[in-house]
Amino acid sequence: MLNMTIRGHDLSGVTSVKELAEQTKKQGIHNLQLALGMSFPDMPSGAANLNPGMGAAIKRELAKEDVQVGILSCYINMIHPDLEIREQLLQKFESYLRHARYFGAAMVASETGCVLPEIQYTEDNFSDEAFADMVGVIRRLVKAGEEAGMLVGIEPGLNHPLYSLERVEQLLAAVQSDHLGIILDPSNLITNEDYQHQVAMVERAFERFGDKIVAVHLKDFKVEDGQIIPVNLGEGLIDYAAIAGIIAKHKPLSYVVLEETKDDHIGEALQLLGASEAKP
Repeated sequence: MLNMTIRGHDLSGVTSVKELAEQTKKQGIHNLQLALGMSFPDMPSGAANLNPGMGAAIKRELAKEDVQVGILSCYINMIHPDLEIREQLLQKFESYLRHARYFGAAMVASETGCVLPEIQYTEDNFSDEAFADMVGVIRRLVKAGEEAGMLVGIEPGLNHPLYSLERVEQLLAAVQSDHLGIILDPSNLITNEDYQHQVAMVERAFERFGDKIVAVHLKDFKVEDGQIIPVNLGEGLIDYAAIAGIIAKHKPLSYVVLEETKDDHIGEALQLLGASEAKP
């Protein structure tokens, strides 16, 4: 059994918290990964804008439709090369950590970023120097999480300094805290050459650091011109039934985010997952 979740910005045409709550419930979902700036671009959501009243108001409106924020997104380039910009981004994440409880969230989430100003592919992300820089930043954010009583959810990805299961283990060894968790997105850790081994990779992740996995992204994909391209769940190559089974075995009722599954395809994805769960 899983706690199915969607990203708020995977629902089209939503312009208010009320509409977000209604559309989420319509799809049969009760948990959100909420990125304020993506769902509500007209709502100021920087470090200085967040406040307890904002969180409480959003939480109250969502609760009217039995919807809650499970994960509060604050995806930043935490190793931005411009140290002044980096400091602004880190202060934003720390503000989200302090305010997340007012939204009802269990964690604040981010990927790790890029050594370049814009997040993109560069082999410089794979250096020991980039990794060490990232570890130092995450250590700071986790300390803020400890002070706020809030989980820091870090998502690995191939084009980031946290690009492999081995690097995740190294991070967890370097920053040992109950307030550091891993958001596992299997589709972020595969290529067009090894996607056939996706289930084995997920099994290895749970074997190596399953106790630190706090949420999973279930993102379907196709391979096109050598690239991994996201699609709605059920339209691609992800073995969603096997991966959902692994999650349910190791982390029952974990947040499982249907990332990149859009609008009415969300309900279809729930039916697919329900059918796979019902099979003996």
